[in-house]
Amino acid sequence: MRVAPTLDKSLRIDAESATDWLVLEMICTDASQMPDGPLADKLANYMAADEDWNELITPELSDQFNEQVRHVSRAISTAEKDSKLTGSLFIKAADADIWFGAINQARLSLEERHDISKHEDEINEDALEYEDPSLKAAIIRYHFYTSLQSIMLDYILD
Repeated sequence: MRVAPTLDKSLRIDAESATDWLVLEMICTDASQMPDGPLADKLANYMAADEDWNELITPELSDQFNEQVRHVSRAISTAEKDSKLTGSLFIKAADADIWFGAINQARLSLEERHDISKHEDEINEDALEYEDPSLKAAIIRYHFYTSLQSIMLDYILD
């Protein structure tokens, strides 16, 4: 998979295999698998003393977070692919905040499920060969998501 900024302040993602598309689809899967409930509800726990938060803010945040994931899922599923499952996906500047939010949800979910930060010191090619396969995959996705967000911040988000 290749990721690069474009001249029109978009981000182009070139998927070169079915695996690349699967990794992109995992953004939505990971974002939707937040342990112990949705992210909006978790944020509400921090505002327990504020009665208005649960009534006014939590439903709006929940809708926003869910729409981010739906938007990214639609973009990935409707991207044009050829018979070899290669194709390109563009993240327009106008959609960058939506993508950034969905990717952030995925990263938060992976951190909470796998405690990724605990493994930061061991992350290198040799260490990953010995890890649990699901943890290895989570660490790789987490770093891909972080890199994608970094590129977005550097090139398309103001």
